Amino acid sequence: MVMKTILVIEDNDEIRENTSEMLELAHYRVLTSKEGSSGYELARQYNPDLILCDIMMPKTDGRAFFKMAKADELLRNTPIVFFSAGSAQDLQKELKKIADGFLKKPFTEQELFSTINTVLETGKKMSTG
Repeated sequence: MVMKTILVIEDNDEIRENTSEMLELAHYRVLTSKEGSSGYELARQYNPDLILCDIMMPKTDGRAFFKMAKADELLRNTPIVFFSAGSAQDLQKELKKIADGFLKKPFTEQELFSTINTVLETGKKMSTG
């Protein structure tokens, strides 16, 4: 079985490291970035199977990253799952419409893997929270 690659774009060190560790323990190849523009460069370089992206980040935020990725022929079809601690219902509704998945922070390990597995296996949109 080929190891799947997941890119985690998250400015919070603890969340990024904890999420990466959970994914590595589950035998995913993990790439990480602290913000959208460097995440975009990693995505272009490694063409991951899935991207987990925080929405609120300094510099290039999740929305800007999403626009760059969807405008890029190489990344256009790569599933993107957003995660956000923002509790605004409008934001959550918007993210659920445009992204392949949505995780509300803090998310559980079960929610993380349920969303990832569903998106990777079926291409269905998933959300928690």
